[in-house]
Amino acid sequence: MVCFAAPRGAPQNMKNRRVLISTIAPVSGGVPTMTGFVVQTLRQQGFEPILAHYEPYSVSPQLSVPSFKLLQHRVGVARRQALDGCETHAIGAWLPELEFTHYYPSAPWQRVMDSCSAFVAVAGNALAATPFCQTDRPFLAWLASDWEGDRKDRVAHFPWPRRLLDSMVNARIIRRLERQVLQAGSVLALSQYTRRTLDSIAGTGTVANVLPMPVDSVFFHPQTAALIPGRIGFSGRFDDPRKNLDLLLRALAKTRGAGVDVTALLIGGEPTDRIRTQARALGIADAVEFVPYLPRHELRERLQTLDVFVLPSHQEGLCIAALEAMACGCPVIATRCGGPEEYVIDGDTGFLVDFDPGAMADAIARLVADRVLQAQLGCGARQIVCDRYQHAKAETVFWTAFGARFQAPGAGDNPVDKTY
Repeated sequence: MVCFAAPRGAPQNMKNRRVLISTIAPVSGGVPTMTGFVVQTLRQQGFEPILAHYEPYSVSPQLSVPSFKLLQHRVGVARRQALDGCETHAIGAWLPELEFTHYYPSAPWQRVMDSCSAFVAVAGNALAATPFCQTDRPFLAWLASDWEGDRKDRVAHFPWPRRLLDSMVNARIIRRLERQVLQAGSVLALSQYTRRTLDSIAGTGTVANVLPMPVDSVFFHPQTAALIPGRIGFSGRFDDPRKNLDLLLRALAKTRGAGVDVTALLIGGEPTDRIRTQARALGIADAVEFVPYLPRHELRERLQTLDVFVLPSHQEGLCIAALEAMACGCPVIATRCGGPEEYVIDGDTGFLVDFDPGAMADAIARLVADRVLQAQLGCGARQIVCDRYQHAKAETVFWTAFGARFQAPGAGDNPVDKTY
């Protein structure tokens, strides 16, 4: 029998098997995909995953208490279900204008934490673990990035009053808070790039291990008959400046301008007016298909049609979408943006390029024109996913970290093999 050390406020007998996962709203994107893996892994061993996240003021203003309502309201919570029926708590915040308050352990956070026995944060950065850290609860955090890298490009698009508030207040407090959170918990990084970044913030050895997001290479597989020569693809949030979609559009225009017959399939929600305007201005509107986020089966079908997956991002902790495309036998052209440099290997799985539309256009044209090279790199791309990003390996890393953080000393190292 494995016994948990009882965190403050939790039931002393620790008999319940509820594990609280602090994350972002589980809608779409990389972090919800990571959260889905943790939910599935916990359920396989008989745990009950519970989700909690900050609900943005722009989505549900009634749940938060901005500065002009401080004496009128309390922080609220909405109970929902997500990720195949997980009990989900969407929680507002005091002073949502200040980012460091978003995960402050308010009364709704306290209640849901008190109902659980173990605590995991799955997020883009460490702030999602704030309620665990500030209430002295032991926690495990699986993180894709550092706070600065996760939001640098978004800040550049803030109106100047918000940028001023961010630099004068948020940034100063959050940098200290991030270091405190990282040093308080057991941290898993999404990639070696993320590990180096977090260790540089909180001290060498802060990150316990690297847990790359596994990819189901049986589900995501090549379908040669579906491939459309000359179709390049991308999958990610169109409204996230970090994804740098402008670079991809300019590269596509240059490729077509050189007489190469290429089209683009871009998956990621509803494109902004600015993106549509840019596509028209570049003369490529008819060559670009924008597609909303898709169910898993439909996503696979679209990825199987791609000749090349293009990743133009300024920064990525890993980019799960690129790995899923690679599992479908699609080579990747990526900028040198962090995590993807670990699997985009020049001449083996794709090409790394500078942040230059001409360099990206040249790489696209080369792969589209050389069918032998495209097939070779596609095979290499799938092979690296099969070798490095399998579920069994990821589950071993997760359970080793989970067991080390929550089980009693001397109880063993692998909770998969224990009866709780």
